Amino acid sequence: MKVKRLVSATLLSLMALLGITAPAMAIDEPLTVSLNSIEIFTGLLTNGDILAVVPYTISYTVEPTENINETFIFRIIDTDNVTELGTALAYPYDNGGYGSGVVSFYFADNTTVTWGESYIFRVQQNPTLYPLAQYWDFTVSASAYSEAADQALALKAKIIDSATFLTTEYGVALLTQSEAGSTILSSTGELYYLNAIPGLQQMAPSLFSVQLEDPDWSKRTWSTTFADALLTKYAAYPLIADFMTGFAGLWGTGTSATMTTLSIFMMLGLIGLSVLKFNGTMLSATTDGYTLLLLLMLTGFFPMVAAGGIAFASVFVGGLILFFNRA
Repeated sequence: MKVKRLVSATLLSLMALLGITAPAMAIDEPLTVSLNSIEIFTGLLTNGDILAVVPYTISYTVEPTENINETFIFRIIDTDNVTELGTALAYPYDNGGYGSGVVSFYFADNTTVTWGESYIFRVQQNPTLYPLAQYWDFTVSASAYSEAADQALALKAKIIDSATFLTTEYGVALLTQSEAGSTILSSTGELYYLNAIPGLQQMAPSLFSVQLEDPDWSKRTWSTTFADALLTKYAAYPLIADFMTGFAGLWGTGTSATMTTLSIFMMLGLIGLSVLKFNGTMLSATTDGYTLLLLLMLTGFFPMVAAGGIAFASVFVGGLILFFNRA
């Protein structure tokens, strides 16, 4: 026993003196490495930003025990084939991330990458796990850059197409239908794509059941433009306009004042007729009268502001009656 320990110690000492170290852990080489249908979008969050959606396939006969974010690094390389512009790791959702999946590269502006350039997307083995790390290069062409007028809508279509394919690959539904009948990501789909494409919910909100939007906090401005337009609506009909002008002239008053007074009398007459002739309740009669008033308002006989004031007063008085009856 002592002899074995002595031999082991001697061998370790010799390895240390000669600078020999234990080799890096080796993993089998993949069967397939490919990037499929890369598509690049712009103007999703800010003017000039760029998002590259990169579907991948990395397959093995027997998958490594390590997840794909430990074994492979995705890089975007400049046209000089040397300068690295960005890196990404795949999200290991299913089967350790092997098989098919999606990675993404996002640039907040176009100072790092230029729209339309033929960049190289590189899939590289992690040197810490592969002693002789290999890499695979895929150069994008101009057709990879989306020319859609609505970039968010184009991105949504890309994700739906990707999720449809991955649903079959993963055996889990990544898509579902919203209450409105549109196709959106399922809860599982949201989990996967939010990790694969950070910020996707802001880039393509219509893909999600809960949509994030920036509220408009600006102070609302009010005007009487619509009400004023209603008051002169009858002017488009000469017969009605002449009648209103002539009728007002009989009383020596302005057209607006005469029509307002006439409208009130017509409303009161309808209320009285409903109660006395048709045995209606005061509530139903008032409803009929106010409906007539609204019709007169829409035709320009009665001012909208006055109609709103009457409605407010009616609700206020009705509330008081209900309150004191219950009290």
